[in-house]
Amino acid sequence: MVYLNRIVPVQAPFCLEQKDAIGWLMKALQRSASNSSTSDRQRSRALQLYERFLGNTSIGSRRSVLRDYSHTDWEDMMLFKDDSRVDGTATPWMTPPLERRMQTFSQHALTMAHTAFDDAQDAPAYLIEVSCTGYDAPYTAQKLLLEKDWQSQTRLLKLGHMGCYASVPALNLAAELASHPNTKRPVSIFSVEFCSLHLAPTAWEPDQIVANILFADGAARMDVSRDPSPQCLAVLDHAETLIPDSAECMTWTPGDSRFRMVLSKKVGLKIGEVLREHVSLFLDRHGLRIQDVGRFAVHPGGPLIIETVQRALSLDEEAVSHSKAILHQFGNMSSSTLPHIWASMQADPQVKPGERIVSLAFGPGLTLMINLLAKGS
Repeated sequence: MVYLNRIVPVQAPFCLEQKDAIGWLMKALQRSASNSSTSDRQRSRALQLYERFLGNTSIGSRRSVLRDYSHTDWEDMMLFKDDSRVDGTATPWMTPPLERRMQTFSQHALTMAHTAFDDAQDAPAYLIEVSCTGYDAPYTAQKLLLEKDWQSQTRLLKLGHMGCYASVPALNLAAELASHPNTKRPVSIFSVEFCSLHLAPTAWEPDQIVANILFADGAARMDVSRDPSPQCLAVLDHAETLIPDSAECMTWTPGDSRFRMVLSKKVGLKIGEVLREHVSLFLDRHGLRIQDVGRFAVHPGGPLIIETVQRALSLDEEAVSHSKAILHQFGNMSSSTLPHIWASMQADPQVKPGERIVSLAFGPGLTLMINLLAKGS
């Protein structure tokens, strides 16, 4: 048996009330009127959509590594500022170059890695870094190992561009590595996602607006080993599948200025069509039925995703309460979200020893990820 023992959630430095974050996006969209190809009609429709989202309380706050979203002093922005490149090419404030976004990622990812591993005295056997929102080489885990002088003791792996579901295969990989008889020390995972670096303040398309009001920043460290600790989560099983005829429903594509997210309205429909069948088949391998499981760690892609899972599996509010609470407090932190949910279940005395937990996560593909955990004593 392999156990997810310690989870260290790490919060980004700037907390934004959701109403203030949406207000910033509305002001940015209005500011872009003089230097954007967006028509007045498109801008007006976008502002109306933002106003509708102001009344949705599913997300109360989000966090970002950027101070930009907390003020409208446009001359004092870190990312969204007018600039000139070395070649003299002007860069409009609303489309900062991808290079600057990745420099910001590199800086803050290492800072959050320091926090996550601050109390780590011993080198892990393996360190798996997970991210779909930032690319740099040498990457964060490499820099961390050199600083801690672990480079000869720890093997490194990098999982990239999987999207929101990546913590499930990362945990499965860590469990496989930890289960090997020659692995004497824990296997660590570091998930770090800065979705706010890729928000599009001048977007008017509904799918881009939805992405703007959902995504946030966060990180988490997870330690996996064969030795259980109090309140650990036993890692029992894992499964994944691609949902047919859904490849274009969710995409995450690098562009000139940022990574672009496409979220189709069909995502919830496609998930709802197949979810019950796949979860039932998965649980049947363990002699379980859906009604035998009282806790579901659902990656909160948005409130609609949680509601879709509830309907498809006939779940009550208690079953998904941790997912809704994390969404309300932090928003969608991509692959770092499920570790926050797992940590909240570890710490919650209402989740009793021995309780089974089914995790569900979704991402580009459309990919459906499932795992089965059990709360330790």
